[in-house]
Amino acid sequence: MSDNTARPGELKVIISEDKLKAYIIAPEGIERLDPEEVRRALQEAGVVYGIREEAVASFASAPTFQPVLVAEGDPPQPGEDERLEVLFEAAPPPKEELEERERVDFRETSNIVSVEAQTLLAVKHPARPGVPGRTVTGEELLPPAPRVLELRAGRNVELRENGTQVVALVGGRPWYKRVKDTYIFHVDPVLVFRGDVCMKSGNIRFKGDVKIFGNVCETMEVQATGKVEISGMVTRATVTSGGHLTVHGGVIASKIRAGVTFPGAKKLAFLLGDIKTSLHRMVQALAQIKEHAEDKNIAQLGFGRILLALMDTKFKNLRPLVKAAQQQIAAAGPDAPPEILRVRQSLNCLVGLNPLTAKSFAELMREVEEAVNLLQEGAANPANVTVPFTLASTILSSGSVFVTRRGCVNTVINAYQGVVIKGSFKGGEIFCEEKAEIEELGSTLGSPPVVRVGPAGTIRVGRAFPGAVLQVGESRYVVTQESGPFKARLGKDGLMEIIPY
Repeated sequence: MSDNTARPGELKVIISEDKLKAYIIAPEGIERLDPEEVRRALQEAGVVYGIREEAVASFASAPTFQPVLVAEGDPPQPGEDERLEVLFEAAPPPKEELEERERVDFRETSNIVSVEAQTLLAVKHPARPGVPGRTVTGEELLPPAPRVLELRAGRNVELRENGTQVVALVGGRPWYKRVKDTYIFHVDPVLVFRGDVCMKSGNIRFKGDVKIFGNVCETMEVQATGKVEISGMVTRATVTSGGHLTVHGGVIASKIRAGVTFPGAKKLAFLLGDIKTSLHRMVQALAQIKEHAEDKNIAQLGFGRILLALMDTKFKNLRPLVKAAQQQIAAAGPDAPPEILRVRQSLNCLVGLNPLTAKSFAELMREVEEAVNLLQEGAANPANVTVPFTLASTILSSGSVFVTRRGCVNTVINAYQGVVIKGSFKGGEIFCEEKAEIEELGSTLGSPPVVRVGPAGTIRVGRAFPGAVLQVGESRYVVTQESGPFKARLGKDGLMEIIPY
């Protein structure tokens, strides 16, 4: 080595504070170095990893007093934190978004969020570990630990899949509270609404019970899968509940419905039950055909053609059942629940209006099953309506209807069970299966009312005016003079009996 060379000890190695970079400096006046001298200097300084050979060779050929990067470690690669996906959104649409819409129905601007029981509310996605790094001195650098989230079950929710899923146990309003990395979920089964349901609030649609401390105003709608209680009036509005419905202030020119009920629901339940049985038998027949497809050389026939052939042979009664069910749903009109209206459309594949495929047939079976379950559940859990008075309104109930104070004027009542009216019933019609009890039926003015019960039902009237119509089963009686109190029922001969009491 000439006088213008340097020994390794004269070379200065600088290691960064994080130990991920190493620099080397030569004394002034050094013109060249042996690359091996540079390597020994790095080794003496403890630099053993990430040495850049090109930088070593370049520095050796032209040493400099300025630091030169000759080794570089690998920084640790961070992983991914646990991530929470919340599957419900409670925030209202931005104001500017509403303003951009060409037409806005301000009755549908409510931001109340609700879910059904067994709805998946949130999912925690797992973390992904990071990749360790290494310093220029050969030490391992561990990546930061991913952030861990904790889910907790509050009221009416349950954690599943080892605590990674949040599921609602009841229908209602979901919400959560966050405390650092802990999320606590709840579902409130009752929506308490303080104020009037009006254009400002928007319509209320809720999967659970609803209590309204106010009025339901003109053109507004309230829909709930559970019970509904309204402290004020219902005026020119629509209220639909899955459970009992109570109005404390009265009902004027409105339509209210409690439970799964609509004209012809009972008959439709029988029709859809028969259709469900036929569909399951068709599935069994298809399975048998599939087993013998090769022998009968029918494998080339399409799914739809095979089903049509079955309906023409073994299941000739299915098409008449389908047409009868569709007619019954059409007669119910908008009073039928959405599940029933969907069935009518799906049944079209069996009468040639929609393509009959394996997919459409599977969807039909599922929707018929849902509709049958809905009708059976509604019959097993009747919902009552309780109001103080009604005027020019319609009441539908899968249970009984109770008018508690001032009676009804020009009102139509359709109840599966009974009707009890305190006060007078003037104009309008009452249809129920069991008993109808009315304090005062009809008046000297206006259209005469009609009260009709099933063949096993009874009609009790405290006072009846001429023109009022009573019908038990198929037997009909028109009141000719003011009378009462009396009870009307069918006698053993099938004719109506009017019995004073």
